[in-house]
Amino acid sequence: MKLLYPILFLFSFVVQAAETNSYTFFQNQLAINLPTELKQLSQSVLHKRYGKQKTPPAFAFSNKEQNVSFTFTQYQTPADTKSMNKIHKSISNMLRKASGKAKWKKDKVYSRLGTKIAVYEYEIKTVGKYQYTITYALPINGLLTFISFVTTDNKYKKKWINVARDSMNTIQLSVAENLEQYK
Repeated sequence: MKLLYPILFLFSFVVQAAETNSYTFFQNQLAINLPTELKQLSQSVLHKRYGKQKTPPAFAFSNKEQNVSFTFTQYQTPADTKSMNKIHKSISNMLRKASGKAKWKKDKVYSRLGTKIAVYEYEIKTVGKYQYTITYALPINGLLTFISFVTTDNKYKKKWINVARDSMNTIQLSVAENLEQYK
């Protein structure tokens, strides 16, 4: 029986790993694996759901129930490795003002993938509303790019948060993008 648990754990990891699709964005500068449960939204659905935003996502994925989403948004804001600390501070202040009742899990800058990545992770619980957000902000092609995960389903948040973190850990930047810091 003691041997059965590690085998089952390994099997579940392999099954979970096999249930992802690889995607590339922003002129193939960013690659990520996302769960097969998430389907890419068409341009018309993207426009319908996010069209009123000043800068809507270029790409978005959602589950069937529409309570989980991944969005990929690139802003016209210049960004590079050197500017990410300043950008992080500015965005952090803005998010904290806009989400005063949020419980913050992460709000920091990491050196990863040959660049600096700002990570914002927080949970908002109010009467009739729930939202858990994980956002990575990083420079891609010299522009500020957000990869955001949001779930509005508190019931399955642990499952989806782990899946989101696993997906975020698969992010890869192209070699050209990684060399940006040496310019």
